Amino acid sequence: MKIIKFLILTLTMVFLISCNKDDDQVREELPGIPTTISGNVKDYHRFINVGNFEIKLIKVWSCPDGGIGPNYCTKLISTTNSDINGNYQIDFDYNLRSDESYRMAFNETETNNYFYEFVTPTGEFYRDYDTSNLVEGENNILNLNAWLPIKIKFNLTVLNNHTPPLNTNIYYNDNSDFGTQGTYENFNTFEIKARPNSEVNIKFWYIENYTTNNPIFHFAPTIQYQTDETELTELSYEIDCNTF
Repeated sequence: MKIIKFLILTLTMVFLISCNKDDDQVREELPGIPTTISGNVKDYHRFINVGNFEIKLIKVWSCPDGGIGPNYCTKLISTTNSDINGNYQIDFDYNLRSDESYRMAFNETETNNYFYEFVTPTGEFYRDYDTSNLVEGENNILNLNAWLPIKIKFNLTVLNNHTPPLNTNIYYNDNSDFGTQGTYENFNTFEIKARPNSEVNIKFWYIENYTTNNPIFHFAPTIQYQTDETELTELSYEIDCNTF
């Protein structure tokens, strides 16, 4: 009899927890203030407007799911696509509970090959947009640079590769968009994505004493290179690690 009572009590607790969980995952929208997010999506490297670029506004809050660590619930507030001129607009009623915040998602489709960043009113690019800067009751302008990368194929010959790997990066405005490629042998062929129609810096470097608390970074002279719109460009370099 005690076992039956225990099972009934346990099932009741599970049911109540499940109900509370479901209530927290599905929230009704509160009355809000009409607000707009609008802007233009453009490939600033090819100087073309980008149409049919998907933009979503999402509401996020923390909610339990019985697991360990932070867990989040989401609700799609609005979605739109840029038109043939790259213009878009999202209209919504701004309302946030104390534990809620807005997030934006961009072109999260299976066929998405675009890389994107945001554009200041003066034309500079930046990577992170803080949705806490949205002003309720206003038209919030958010322009995007959305572009398809090209590829550079490196045929690399490395002399005196005594402290592998010899690392290769392509930098644009002091940022390496697509990571590092390491070469451990004397010859290597690999591809790195890059921005089209852009002045970039190609850097070769290695780390001496990288397993210690005093690593020493060695950089070869930077190679300036102007990309174009060719999908795949092949470059060959011979790098002697004894010279830097």
